[in-house]
Amino acid sequence: MAGLEIQANVAQMMLAGPKAFLSAEPPLVVLLIIFALGLFMALVAARLSVLWGLIATAGALAVFTFGMGGLAYFSNIVPDLFHPWMALALTYTGVTAYRVLYEDRERRKVTTLFGQYLKPEIVAQLAKTRGGADEILRGGDRRDITLLFIDIRGFTSMSESMAAEDVTTLIQMYLDHMSDIIFTWDGTIDKYVGDEIMALWNAPRDQENHALLAVRCAYDMINRAPELQQQLMAKGLPPIRWGIGVNTGPAVVGNMGSHSRLQYTALGDTVNTAARFCANAPAYHLLIGQQTYDMCKDFIAVDLVPGVQLKGKSAETFRIYQVTAIRETTGSPWVQFPTDMAADSHRQFTQQFTQKTILAAGMLASRDILIGTEAEQVLAGQAAPADGQDGPAG
Repeated sequence: MAGLEIQANVAQMMLAGPKAFLSAEPPLVVLLIIFALGLFMALVAARLSVLWGLIATAGALAVFTFGMGGLAYFSNIVPDLFHPWMALALTYTGVTAYRVLYEDRERRKVTTLFGQYLKPEIVAQLAKTRGGADEILRGGDRRDITLLFIDIRGFTSMSESMAAEDVTTLIQMYLDHMSDIIFTWDGTIDKYVGDEIMALWNAPRDQENHALLAVRCAYDMINRAPELQQQLMAKGLPPIRWGIGVNTGPAVVGNMGSHSRLQYTALGDTVNTAARFCANAPAYHLLIGQQTYDMCKDFIAVDLVPGVQLKGKSAETFRIYQVTAIRETTGSPWVQFPTDMAADSHRQFTQQFTQKTILAAGMLASRDILIGTEAEQVLAGQAAPADGQDGPAG
């Protein structure tokens, strides 16, 4: 460009005034833009997944860049792109890093809290709950739930004649068997108290058909009785019987206990009543309350249980039912509740067990009935006669 042309351009710019000159954005405007973009990115990154947050960040960068380019073209303003870009990128990175660390901590917290109560698939679902364990617990939530109690009949007297190791083995096999069934029907194991199991439905997650799930779980517990008896027999342990109580109603559910030891559990009259149903249930029978029946009446057949009076409950207004049959759908055929089948199976296994223990005692010429590990060792020829006892005649 010739010198004269340069001078002509300079003169034209001077005559045109400030509009002809390029100018930078005022610092205050830059700060406001950075603040607005950072706030926007923080809100977006906090609510979207990591992938969608990354997509939103890239989109915001593109929109901002094109917008500033248009502003520069039409107004002769040179925009500050670097600092707003950094604000978007750093805000997204910071919020995402915090979320990953926080959510990982909450996931581990939920897993620790509920891993012993629920099957792994349900724990994984709960771990994704926004708000984590605090949102699930909420310091005691009043809600309708269904409780199931089950315990072994005559366990105390039976355990008195058994070695401590055999009692431990029997209880462990029983708890494992019943816990698997509870998990199959999406129940939450609240606690084990000796031979008693307390399970609940509709907490910590919502379950629309919670009463029916509990009843079907109880059916499975009775129907699969021979399976457990066979496992006990294989270990030389006596067959067992159990009763079940199910009740539905309001209760307070959450983390409860002392400051030094908290446990996720349920409290209320509904819980106490379910436990009393269990205590009054004959072996291999299921007793339920009125609300449970009302929620399941299209799928179960019942008999009214006469003569059972619970303390503090009026017989005229408080009814107890024994479930006698169940069906899959409202149009399906009825299936008899397996009470008689389980009782017959128990009698058969009892006879086999009695013969087995008497045989073991006879092989040792002992007057004591041998059960459990000791009987199994004798029958396998692994035990020698006890001191002071004569072996079997040869």
